[in-house]
Amino acid sequence: MPDIQELLAAHPFVAGMEPAQVRRVGACARGLTTFEPDQVIFRAGGTADRCYLIIHGTIAIEVHSPGHGARVVQTVGKGEILGWSWMFEPYRWLFDARAMTPTEVVAIDGRALRECAAQDTSLGFYVMSRLAMLLAGRLQATQLQLLDLYVDRP
Repeated sequence: MPDIQELLAAHPFVAGMEPAQVRRVGACARGLTTFEPDQVIFRAGGTADRCYLIIHGTIAIEVHSPGHGARVVQTVGKGEILGWSWMFEPYRWLFDARAMTPTEVVAIDGRALRECAAQDTSLGFYVMSRLAMLLAGRLQATQLQLLDLYVDRP
């Protein structure tokens, strides 16, 4: 079984980083975590203290709406990042996340990664650029969900 550093080095999140930066991100890792289908990973409003680099599996990002229950905003899978709320105050999740399939992730401590990014501005640039792409994708997915929710139905 590969170790955390090997899994991390193969993940797109660290693509383009210097080996020393990958090691710094690896030092922020809190281990390999698995989730079973339908297991809740986090809920909106909870403390956002980490992000997850998905090694394999599929995760639904959901929002609850009155009268409609949970709506899947987006699904993420292998090679993607789950979670960005750990980077921005007040460090609270804005969505729910639930495993759809057996899922394995590398959990990264959010506070530790923020500190590393602040100390190494080049690393900080990589982290922020990846989070910007993540946020843009989440915004687009949410926009599509809103269009679907409010479209006139015959």
